[in-house]
Amino acid sequence: MRFFNLMLRKNKGKKLFKTGNKLNPETAVPKKRHQAVAGLLYALRVLGGALKLILIVLILVGSIVGGLGAGLIYGYIVTTPELSASDLQLTKFNTFIYDIEGNVIAELKRNENRVWIDYVDIPKNLINAYIAVEDKRFWEHKGVDFKRFIYAAFYSAKSYLRGEHTFQGGSTITQQMVKNLTGADDVTIKRKIQEMWQALKLEREGLSKEDILTRYLNTIPFGGTIYGIETAARVYYGKDVRELSLAECASLAGITQWPSKYAPVNEENKKNNIERAHMILGLMLEQGMITEAEYEQAMQEEIQFNYNPSAGKVTKNSNQSYFVDEVVKAVIKDLSGQKGISAQAAEDMIYNSGLKIYTTMDPKVQKALDEVFTDDTYFPQVNEEAKKRGETPQAAMVVIDPETGAVRGLYGGYGEKKGSVFNRATQMKRSPGSSIKPLLVYAPGIETGRITAATVIDDVPQHMLLNDTSIPEKQRTRLYPQNVERKNFGLTTIREAVAQSRNVIAALVLRDYTTFKVGLTYLEKVGLPRWEDEGKISIAMGGFTNQMSPLEMASAFTVFAYKGVYWEPYFYTKVEDVNGNVILEKNPKGTKVYSEQTAFIMNDILQDVVTEGTAAGLVVKNGKGKTIPVAGKTGTSDNNIDRWFCGMTPYYVAATWYGYDNKEVPISMVSAESANARKIWQAVMTKIHEKLDAVPFYSSVPPKIVTRQICKDSGKLATDLCRQDPRGSRVVEEYFIEGTEPDYGDKCDVHYKAKVCTLCKDEFGRPMLANEYCPPETVVERVFIRRPVEYKPMFPSDPYPADWYYEIYEGEYCTIHGGASANSKTENISPY
Repeated sequence: MRFFNLMLRKNKGKKLFKTGNKLNPETAVPKKRHQAVAGLLYALRVLGGALKLILIVLILVGSIVGGLGAGLIYGYIVTTPELSASDLQLTKFNTFIYDIEGNVIAELKRNENRVWIDYVDIPKNLINAYIAVEDKRFWEHKGVDFKRFIYAAFYSAKSYLRGEHTFQGGSTITQQMVKNLTGADDVTIKRKIQEMWQALKLEREGLSKEDILTRYLNTIPFGGTIYGIETAARVYYGKDVRELSLAECASLAGITQWPSKYAPVNEENKKNNIERAHMILGLMLEQGMITEAEYEQAMQEEIQFNYNPSAGKVTKNSNQSYFVDEVVKAVIKDLSGQKGISAQAAEDMIYNSGLKIYTTMDPKVQKALDEVFTDDTYFPQVNEEAKKRGETPQAAMVVIDPETGAVRGLYGGYGEKKGSVFNRATQMKRSPGSSIKPLLVYAPGIETGRITAATVIDDVPQHMLLNDTSIPEKQRTRLYPQNVERKNFGLTTIREAVAQSRNVIAALVLRDYTTFKVGLTYLEKVGLPRWEDEGKISIAMGGFTNQMSPLEMASAFTVFAYKGVYWEPYFYTKVEDVNGNVILEKNPKGTKVYSEQTAFIMNDILQDVVTEGTAAGLVVKNGKGKTIPVAGKTGTSDNNIDRWFCGMTPYYVAATWYGYDNKEVPISMVSAESANARKIWQAVMTKIHEKLDAVPFYSSVPPKIVTRQICKDSGKLATDLCRQDPRGSRVVEEYFIEGTEPDYGDKCDVHYKAKVCTLCKDEFGRPMLANEYCPPETVVERVFIRRPVEYKPMFPSDPYPADWYYEIYEGEYCTIHGGASANSKTENISPY
């Protein structure tokens, strides 16, 4: 209380706002109540200075909410979204967009994004009509009409106590503008307090009445998707707003309060509209805005409605680049979020406020994309099925800086961009195929110690749909999943499984090692939450309900290029207003998803994809002919509908998609388009790296990485027998995170020696163990493999894995010489 008394004494005699004229008869209240209100207004008049605005709001709103504490109200105010007058200044300047070198890449001209009308072009009669009916003290108050607000509060309280539940609105045009800008329409005390505070603040900061009216009249809703007076004039009257008569201005202003009742879309609404228009004309006359003669003439006018919903539709036909389109979307999103305004208000701000937007675009990167994606060489019309359907091959690509997440360039479709078209780089969602495996299956498994690069999985026929009741019973016994080659390869390391994109192993590892929960947890950490598909084995091969865009895939792969850190992609660094003040700024912060050791091992594995795996032949060289290291992963969706290559160099991460828009035309496997995703990726990256040095991904091996010589068939330490495998040496040097490497006593137990008879073959054509009766000249000693778990076909039709030939039945001996296996001798088998 001492604080309030002190502030009152300090500001004695100062005025914060005008009180205006005496109360009109229409707003009169009983004498005692009027005296109470007058007393409160007198107390308010002695408060002065900008600091007292908060106290005014607290006192006034406190009269409505009763016992609501001032602390709670203060909390509402301090949490009000930041919206400043400088943000809303309407300028005559265009918005400019710059690349990272300071070059202007786009100029956004005013009003090309919607039907917008400037203040000087708004009919005076329309302005007066709105002021008369919505806010008659508009030119006098400072954002909030306290007289009207207090009366509305008393009226609404009285109505509520009587059980009538009719409420008097007290919002000024400034408050309504704030509501339109923020899109907030919830009926709460918090929203009302924040709206009042924003209105007071905007006018105190110098937002002109003219700018307020302009924004208000251009954003006000008129029903459905109709916003703004120009659009409404076209839809309801079939003319430009400048052509509206006085009566039509009153009619248009009458729609705002209740569009579903007053918008002239049917006969009943037309009648309601005319009655309200006449009421507004009366208010205009009463307030001295029009003469008696003008009033009489307008009252006699027969308003001609010409309702045409399509008249208000604006066709956006932007010739901006795909990149600029994304920049605009990003700025709209951030302005909406940080300024607390609607998306439409943010868009208006971009096109009407003379902003400077500094993007992440690298002109060299974007130029390379532009050249390749407009080159017919990379989009051959060779697919006969596509020709029949009239389909054109399409592609999209995104290039990102892996150390920051900055998007350096993108392209959203084949050919030169004309108008506002679908951006496949960001808007398209397609199955990523096998390119998802490193993100969902393998990296999470390595990070959690459930697998290593040397872990061996037996790639044998699987029937993973046996218990899937969502498919017909006859289909449950089919082989699933299958490798693209339609055969199985037996004992395979994780490294080779990634390089050769083995579907069976990916499914087994996800189900039995990494687990769905762990895999999806790590997928979410790289910006791809897909929990709705938990338990679906198809996701190991990219079969998601909610599929992925090239932008999402490129940003996710940054974890393998830069020490396990994920960077959320972004398109601009900062936005300045017309005065050079920074109103938006990006401060990227990476999220540590994987250890540097896991990222290093996955990067090394993904290099094998390019050197000896499914992307073999993809080579990027600089202008000096030096090879730039590349790591990545191919992806093919079911039925060859989508083709991907998600890869990286020491400088960039990029994802490329290739396919057809209708999701029905398969990519030809025997034509020039079968590897087009990789070809496009290679062409773009070759141009980008022309003047860059050929450097390795890592200058040195990270700490806590150890190497061991292991056997590719067991994943354990190699023995001499591993080198004597008939397929050639099975010994490789592998990287391990310290602590996950095999112990020195953990040696290969898959390879063993056996003496076999060269004349006796089993049903698979494999030699059988020699017995004591086999002639010495028919007996040889060879190295074979012994599966850790014996493979037994589930169904007679199930095939055998490719390494089946190098395994023999240990209990079956030559049946040609000397009799049956009862005469066999076990010394013919040796593990050494």
